[in-house]
Amino acid sequence: MISRKVLPCDEELGKRDDDHKPKKPRSWSALRAPLRWRRRRILLTIVGLYLVYLAMQHSLSLWDLDNQWFSGQPTAPNADPDTMSLNPEPTGAPPGAKTLTSSLPQVYGGPIRFYRLATTLHDALNSLGYRSMVRNVVFPVSNLKSASVIFPMACEMARWNRNKVHVAIMGREDIPMEDLLEINGVDKEKCTVFWHDARPDYTEYSSEERAEATVASALGHIHNYIRPQAIVTDDSLSEDPFFTRGIRRKAKQLELPVIEIPKDRQDDLMWMTRLDAHSLRSWHKPSIDILVRAPTHSSGSLIRLLKSIQTADYSGLKHPRLTIEVPPELDVPTKEFLEKFVWPPASPAETQSSNLLIIRRRIANQKITQEEASIRFLESFYPASAKDSHVLLLSPQAQLSPLYYHYTMYSLLQFKYPLYDPINSELLMGISLELPTTLLDGKTPLKSPSTADMTSQMYWDKPGVTSVPFLWHAPNSHAALYFGDKWVELHSFLSNRVAKQHSSAKPVSPRKKLVSETLPAWTEYMLELMRARGFSLLYPARSSSEALVTVHNELYQLPEEFEPRSGETKDKDADIPPPELPKEAFLTADIPPPPPENHESPLLPVTRPLHLALPFDGDLPELVHLPLLDHTGAKVSQVNITITAKSYATEFREEVGGCGPPPPGKLRKIVEGSARDLFCFGEEGEDEQWWVDEVKDEDDDWDPFGLKAAKNWATNVAGAEATATVSSISLSPKVTAAAEPREDI
Repeated sequence: MISRKVLPCDEELGKRDDDHKPKKPRSWSALRAPLRWRRRRILLTIVGLYLVYLAMQHSLSLWDLDNQWFSGQPTAPNADPDTMSLNPEPTGAPPGAKTLTSSLPQVYGGPIRFYRLATTLHDALNSLGYRSMVRNVVFPVSNLKSASVIFPMACEMARWNRNKVHVAIMGREDIPMEDLLEINGVDKEKCTVFWHDARPDYTEYSSEERAEATVASALGHIHNYIRPQAIVTDDSLSEDPFFTRGIRRKAKQLELPVIEIPKDRQDDLMWMTRLDAHSLRSWHKPSIDILVRAPTHSSGSLIRLLKSIQTADYSGLKHPRLTIEVPPELDVPTKEFLEKFVWPPASPAETQSSNLLIIRRRIANQKITQEEASIRFLESFYPASAKDSHVLLLSPQAQLSPLYYHYTMYSLLQFKYPLYDPINSELLMGISLELPTTLLDGKTPLKSPSTADMTSQMYWDKPGVTSVPFLWHAPNSHAALYFGDKWVELHSFLSNRVAKQHSSAKPVSPRKKLVSETLPAWTEYMLELMRARGFSLLYPARSSSEALVTVHNELYQLPEEFEPRSGETKDKDADIPPPELPKEAFLTADIPPPPPENHESPLLPVTRPLHLALPFDGDLPELVHLPLLDHTGAKVSQVNITITAKSYATEFREEVGGCGPPPPGKLRKIVEGSARDLFCFGEEGEDEQWWVDEVKDEDDDWDPFGLKAAKNWATNVAGAEATATVSSISLSPKVTAAAEPREDI
């Protein structure tokens, strides 16, 4: 018998083929269960895709309302405008709308088509060129009432030819553009403005949602083409609500500033038409802190100052923050006034007003030195942003014009955020509202410059101008705005100056005082910094009749740090000697000076617009065109003052800063916002890092006149024509005629 281990184990082996019967195909009922499962999955997939489609359709419809373009035509800036008018604009009521005899049904929410905007945008693009887009300003309008306000301002800005001005009509009224201009008396030949009709099809029938989306969409397309720097509109109460919502929403997305002209105040803000586009773009950037230090024994002067601040004109501008430093002993009238004082004053439209008032009360009441008084005063403010936070110092003896804040903001935007004059802006320390009648010594009369002292011939023959604004290397304590970056540097200077004064290595001998003791002690420290850096203040033109600020004489008080010393009034029979006072940094007179006699001019009234009160038709000349005075009141050139500042800085380092002669081929390293380079403390290794190699070739990084920076700016921003203009500036007391015009850099 054969073993099973020998034979194969597969039981199928040896079977006949007919034993394997073919299987019958599955019936439809057998396939029904798996197919039913597949059908459910397919149906679920279809339903899911349909829901996704609906969601995308809703999103695209919202996007279309905000982004539809020229009847579906190309959106690229280089598109052919001739192809954008292939489809004629529909007229009459939209499809499905019922025409009413009394009013139009504003319920249409269909797609947006711009049939009139393409051609004017392309014309503006072709005439401007890409390098000129940084100067574009847009004035959108929604109704006829706002057009009567916006059109004159736009034409006035175009007249100064510093910006490319665009007016965009975005309202519901379907009035032809030519008729709209004729109604407002606009002559297109004299008013060189780019007019854009940004109204869509069926604009009269648009619903609120469609009208708002139309405004946002039109502004988006305008931004894509011309890149405006600022948007100027009428008051939100005068414009249509859908227009205001659309402009604000889209401008926030595009990070564009919206400047709203207060209702019926367009004449008061006409000075803004003199600003360039870059200054207008910075409209909301500056923040100002007002700092007032109350006197010790008089409340009348402080109350008068605060009332003038409270009643001033702040229309169209955000209110500054107000800080009042009061003495330890506060009299009853001042206390009662401050308890009722509201800052900023609430407008009729505001239900709740913000509180921007800060009161600080000093504790110590003993005699303080010049150094302590200066430290205490400078510690009262420090900018949150060195670039955009600024401080306005006001003396209690001052009384402000209602237009003081408009002038402050006008000058700040013009000279701190300029596009046309980057050469000398870094050497400007601040803006004075007061024009003193004497020099820093308080005795010598100040001779104000005239038009003949301007460095540009274009100002020499201006009729009716007897006095001009000018630059002066002298601080002001009565009413002056100081820039945040310069205030930071002043902090650094005083910190190192005090540390050096108390240094045991080499005490600093008291220096001769150049500023009258009728002014606070911190002005002497500021004068040292201004002379070492070449900084100057902008002083206003003198007016024989009206002024921005008046400094009164009747309530004058000597600064407490200069009040008679205890040693001067000591009892001769007393056995105890008077206490020894700390060593002062500056020498003082034995007898206090008499009270100053300030010229009390009447204040500029609010009924007179600012642009009509300033010389040169309300224009602020560029810094390079203004006369420049040194701290003694002598007229100098910018080149001479720069050389003098460098020489004074070297002398100051040796006499006060404790620095020896510079090593061969070395210069002190100047860091922005720091005055540490003016002092040497003898620490091994620490002072060495402040010495850098002196480079004397053409690639020297030291650019005292800012010409290299100006050339780089002109090349990158304004093109070759401006580069040639900047290159032709002469480093002489007079500036060549090539540097005079601002018109088309």
